[in-house]
Amino acid sequence: MFEGRVAVDARPLCHPGTGIYRYTRELLQRMCRLGGEWYLYSPQRYDTSKLDLPNVHHRVAGVPSTLRAGQLAQVFYPFWARRDRVDVFWGPRHQLPFALPANTRTLVTIHDLVWKDHGNTMRFPGRQIENYFTPRALARADNIAVVSRFTAQRLEHYFPQYVHKLVIVPGASMFKGATSTVAADSPGQYLLFVGTLEPRKNLPRLLRAYRQFVTITPEVMPLKIVGGTGWGGEDIAGLVDELGLGGHIQLLGKVGDDALQQLYRDAYALLMPSLYEGFGLPVVEAISMGVPVIVSRQSAMAEVAGAAAICVDPLSEAEICAALSQISSDSELYKSLRSEAALESVRYDWDNSARQVAGLLLP
Repeated sequence: MFEGRVAVDARPLCHPGTGIYRYTRELLQRMCRLGGEWYLYSPQRYDTSKLDLPNVHHRVAGVPSTLRAGQLAQVFYPFWARRDRVDVFWGPRHQLPFALPANTRTLVTIHDLVWKDHGNTMRFPGRQIENYFTPRALARADNIAVVSRFTAQRLEHYFPQYVHKLVIVPGASMFKGATSTVAADSPGQYLLFVGTLEPRKNLPRLLRAYRQFVTITPEVMPLKIVGGTGWGGEDIAGLVDELGLGGHIQLLGKVGDDALQQLYRDAYALLMPSLYEGFGLPVVEAISMGVPVIVSRQSAMAEVAGAAAICVDPLSEAEICAALSQISSDSELYKSLRSEAALESVRYDWDNSARQVAGLLLP
């Protein structure tokens, strides 16, 4: 059992459906059961289910969600940290409060450096916030957790002075009992995309590549798209109609965890040719169901999927189309990818990741 008083920036819990939400919640649900006293700080309310434990204390300011949570956190969190006499503070998303007591140890988690590598795929305010807060958090942190080797390499590229602080703590799948059992089942009958509908996910190119695939394939598998609308003004439904794909594509929006698990289980392959990912939780979730993936060879996705993936240039519609044809027509390749998915998925486990982070917070 661990001892100590840990404060956590719980703002990610206010945004269900995002990868950082999932990462933060899955780790907290496990770490809070390892001992210690936990203080979860947030300007807005969040779902406390599975976190209502005797050693977990929720500090919520209850301010309107329209106000800037990042700036408010800089005001509330140091005050709460002093009052709660915390030993260590964890920022699970790129930021730390500036005015924490000098003797408070700190851990910050970095999921990606998209604000450096592909800032044009972010909202301008979000890019400016990252540009201001993240370098200061890196300087203040005693330890820096990153979610992949790719993110570690990008951080070392931009901030080599902090490489000695880095520890890789990957995400995992929230679905259990898949792997080899599922891989032995019959393959699914549709292709699947999972992710927020925003520029970084590269959906317009994927849809145009899929249209090429439809024109050259006699019996094409339908494509199901799961995810809420993000920023960027992309009219995915309009593009589907414009490309004449209404009979082939189903837009499902956000779905619950049980429905998502079933969608993975029944899928033939996951398509994720994103322009940039620091990790890519849908990739791990898919391979945990024995489902092969088509991913970008850039950023972390190829690393995460390993031998369970066909990797493509996300800027090449022709290459994405060729991968679709290959995975749907080459049965031996598909069987190999499916078997590899079961093997690759064992590298990811929330319990192991939680013990890693807890060890950094409560040594």
